[in-house]
Amino acid sequence: MNVVCKQYSDLLTKKKSQAISKEDEIITCIVCSNHITEQSRQIIVNNSFHHAFANPHGLIFEIGCFSDAKGCIESSIASTEFSWFLGFSWQIGICNQCSTHLGWIFSSKLKLFYGLILEKLNFP
Repeated sequence: MNVVCKQYSDLLTKKKSQAISKEDEIITCIVCSNHITEQSRQIIVNNSFHHAFANPHGLIFEIGCFSDAKGCIESSIASTEFSWFLGFSWQIGICNQCSTHLGWIFSSKLKLFYGLILEKLNFP
């Protein structure tokens, strides 16, 4: 294959993968496959995307932090008790289609983010 053909082939492959990757970035609910968020919404909170925490009952949750999750809605009143993030209140977050517990919505006066339970999500 000559250089021009190789470059054209590489360009087509790149364009095809870009088109596919937009759909592949979608993160869905493990139970109902509802669109919850996108990989591009992953954020760093307290120096990490991934956190592991135990609740007051000793249950351990591994969560990832997201700036937005349109498929996750609040299902409780806000509380500051036992917050895993200093200065943030939390609300339980559920799938807006099947009501599966997906994690928590953390908010302060200046910021809001979603701490979603990684095992409750399908990643591309």
